[in-house]
Amino acid sequence: MRRAAVRYRRPILRAEPGVAGRRSPTLAFAVGAAVAAAGAAAGAEVLSDNSLLTHIATGRLIVGGHGFPHVDPYTFTAEGLPWVVQSWLPAALYGGVERVAGLEGVRLLFAATAAVVAALGWLLTRPAGTLLGRLAAVVPLLAVGFEGWGQRPLLLGLVCLAVALVAAADELDPRWLLIVGWIWLNSHGSWPLGVVALVGFAAGRRADGDAPTVELRALAWLGGGLVLGSLNPYGPRLLTFPVELLGRREALRGILEWQPPNFDDVGQWAFLVLVALAVVGVRRRPSWRATLPVVLFATMALVSARNIPVASVVLLPGLAHGLADLGSVSGKTRSRAATAVTAVAVALAAVVGISALTEPPLDLRAYPTEAIAFLRANDLDPSTATIVTHDYVGNLLELADGAEANVFIDDRVELLPLSVILDYRLLLGGGPGWEEALERYQPDAVLWDRGEPLAQLLALSTAWVEVYEDDGFVVFTPA
Repeated sequence: MRRAAVRYRRPILRAEPGVAGRRSPTLAFAVGAAVAAAGAAAGAEVLSDNSLLTHIATGRLIVGGHGFPHVDPYTFTAEGLPWVVQSWLPAALYGGVERVAGLEGVRLLFAATAAVVAALGWLLTRPAGTLLGRLAAVVPLLAVGFEGWGQRPLLLGLVCLAVALVAAADELDPRWLLIVGWIWLNSHGSWPLGVVALVGFAAGRRADGDAPTVELRALAWLGGGLVLGSLNPYGPRLLTFPVELLGRREALRGILEWQPPNFDDVGQWAFLVLVALAVVGVRRRPSWRATLPVVLFATMALVSARNIPVASVVLLPGLAHGLADLGSVSGKTRSRAATAVTAVAVALAAVVGISALTEPPLDLRAYPTEAIAFLRANDLDPSTATIVTHDYVGNLLELADGAEANVFIDDRVELLPLSVILDYRLLLGGGPGWEEALERYQPDAVLWDRGEPLAQLLALSTAWVEVYEDDGFVVFTPA
């Protein structure tokens, strides 16, 4: 009788040593649970990000029967221009979750996604071997997360990146990256950085004198997933989207997150701590596989602040390798203390979930909601009148009015004509030529931050009259 051939098998994910069974969890598992709960807290902030408002509005269009937008539905300055919704998958997810569970559900979704990023980050620190080394690596990551993960599709991109790195560490069957690549391409434009990371780890492994078999296998399956990702409502355009976006350098020039970090928040300083620890780790245990990604991604993050969240994840494997055997507690032992830590982590996650369900999910205190209400009550409804206002106000109006929005500008620099972006910068600075820039749009009203130069210039102009004022904003109409 012939014996059946043995099929190739690999566990989907290797568990922390000794987690199975009904006994107490290991201390490493318990701390990992606490790290995930802290990640959930980082992602559970009240919804307020202006870009998210447009993502939700677009998700409403997708799940509400309008289909996938292929031309701009929101602005009068880019009306009819082709629009590739690069993050259509998260937008559809937000719209679907809101339909089922409201904005509270969207907030819980961000908390859960951030928890997954944190948990995968903890897994990537396993090469450190000890709790002290792993905590030294993951705590700065969480600090970056509280400041820099944000309420955007970036979080899904970070999940995909972390999964790819787990596969490159031989902790995950790389065939899962076929699905991950499809999701990543259709979620966020950070996927090229994932390819660069895997190439960096493979090149480092080769420079160390070893065959980068695992890294190249992960790279191949991820690449296959990215190609498969072309099966989407926008086709292969998503593969060229990052290149097209970088080609609009003049449009990106004034955006803070595309500029070098100015280290004005805790997250950016935490990233510097990560880099410093990585340098210490490389000197402590020299390895090209650790060094190349550190050099590549630390440089990219110092050139553009938007790369800091991605770089902080990429640095973890090399950092953990460099901090190996730091301290003496491995965390592999089971104890009642581990059970207590796990219980605290579960309680923290429960508190995060309860607060997300009971608190108002949307925080619009930074937006001119009262000024917009004034406009709507005085024959200046932004959905029909021509209102010149800030880009972030445009995002709010898109959430409020959906396909009926009639916005001057929002923050979608990949779509808006460069002339509109340059005019907006001129209005922000209040420099010479602001009057001509404003005249080009024949506005029925200008809604502006009262502390900015344009509001002061309009107050001095005889061509404009102030019709509304509150603590933060003013509205002017033509005299």
